[in-house]
Amino acid sequence: MGRDKADQQGKAPSFSKRLPSKIIASYFLTSKGVTDQSDGKLPPITAEVADQEDGGEEPDLGAIIRKVSRVLMPICFLAGVLNYLDRTNLNFAALQLNAELGFTPQDYGLGAGFFSLGYGIAHVPSTFVTMRCGARWWYSSITIAWGVVATCAALIHNRTGLFLQRFFLGITEAGAIPSALHLMSQFYPVQMRTKPFTAVTLANVVSVVFAAPLAAGLMALHGRGGLKGWQWLFIIEGIPSVILGVAMMVFVPSHPLSAWMLTPRERKHLHLTVHQGNRVEAAAATKQLQWKQMITLSVEVLKMPLMWYFSIAAFLWVLCVFSLNSWMAIIIKNMLAGTALQGSTSSGGNSAVNTLHATLLSAIPYFCAAISMWSTAWSSERHKERTLHVGLPCVVGGIVLAFFKELYVVNFVAGFAAIVIAMACAYSGQSVMFAKITELLDTQHAGVGLAIFNAVGAAIGGFSGPWTVGAIVGQVGSFVPAMVYMGMFLLAAGLMLTGWGIYEQVCKRRRARLALPAEDEVVNDVAGSLTGQQQQLELTGKDAGAAAAAGGKV
Repeated sequence: MGRDKADQQGKAPSFSKRLPSKIIASYFLTSKGVTDQSDGKLPPITAEVADQEDGGEEPDLGAIIRKVSRVLMPICFLAGVLNYLDRTNLNFAALQLNAELGFTPQDYGLGAGFFSLGYGIAHVPSTFVTMRCGARWWYSSITIAWGVVATCAALIHNRTGLFLQRFFLGITEAGAIPSALHLMSQFYPVQMRTKPFTAVTLANVVSVVFAAPLAAGLMALHGRGGLKGWQWLFIIEGIPSVILGVAMMVFVPSHPLSAWMLTPRERKHLHLTVHQGNRVEAAAATKQLQWKQMITLSVEVLKMPLMWYFSIAAFLWVLCVFSLNSWMAIIIKNMLAGTALQGSTSSGGNSAVNTLHATLLSAIPYFCAAISMWSTAWSSERHKERTLHVGLPCVVGGIVLAFFKELYVVNFVAGFAAIVIAMACAYSGQSVMFAKITELLDTQHAGVGLAIFNAVGAAIGGFSGPWTVGAIVGQVGSFVPAMVYMGMFLLAAGLMLTGWGIYEQVCKRRRARLALPAEDEVVNDVAGSLTGQQQQLELTGKDAGAAAAAGGKV
């Protein structure tokens, strides 16, 4: 009956013959003939239905995860790469753009901050739409949207245009990471999320590794076709996002129950596993969330003290990292020009050679950050610990960054090494932090919780951080106070997280210690009982011997 109903609702268009039939069929219809969550519904799954279908051998979870990963991981990784590419290309374009359009350090810092303002404002609403409409339509739609807005950056000709473009780019990109993380939360059980989350966040860092040489090549097109080098940069890096967004509409499922790469039994098994076997919760997850429910979920998350604690730490982290991201290439160019300590500018001078070298050198900190991020995720999963894996590197990075001047005075290499170490330490635990936040929440609250967590840092820290650095450089004419400012905030975030991590370890050891006496007590009781029985047997033996002796005498 469900299949008949689906046939009446609509058929695949004629172009479906050109694509794999399995993908197209599941794109329009699920196994029961009901539309995907992205269309507002999901195949119904109730405790009764699940119980009836439990017969037979249980599907292999490892095989299911591999099938899902082969589709989701490459798409989400590529989307993350393009997302960060379109977000950070201003950092490289500024080496030409600021000088040509006459932007001051304050102008550039404020423009960079407007992105975070739009990002923070739209973060939670965009996550709500993802949870309500499904990742397929919303994730793909905003990917197309940010590609268009990023391309339009080539039209910037004054500070107002810069502010508006960055603000709207922040709004369109706001739902990207929440959509990806929410999607991963729907397909991966909580104990298996560290690596998928790492793939999402690692994409951001990896994108900048090849973004630097790509930007150097594109800006070398200066004058071709009547366009500036920075205009070519925005146009060529914006178009791929539009293409990817269209592809995502076809290949990305919103939910395990509509995953075209799985069999019907595998879909239901994965759905139940993600919800930790709770059939009631799994059945509730198939129903479309209402706005009122989402507000309720948000209020419940906001009532969690630990969410506020980690959000404050994230805010301090963002103050440093977003600022360092926005000013990285400009700081390096000023270092090459010898103006990092005094006479610093928003463009680092007009030397084309320094522009090329600064752009290429900017890739090194992100390359090291990518290695440290993957290594930290691996170590965290191996040792079953997360908080200290985030906090301790931030402490080290903050201290090193605060001593930038002392190292740079030695030579350029020492100063540059300080930036590399700080970036590697700051980014090392980013994916682990996301996994930690979902550890505090159940699957239903994960999307909203991650959105609120990101929004607190991005809306305030992401806006004020780059602008403050610009104001300091504009007033003092030196990057030294700004580097100390960034280092102190990273150190503060690290101390907060390290402190909590130590508290977790103390509590863990205390619980283990309290458990030992209880076990020893049981062992002692058993040993005492055995000893008592043995003594009783000995006494009984002696009594019997005495009685036998007495009987012999009689």
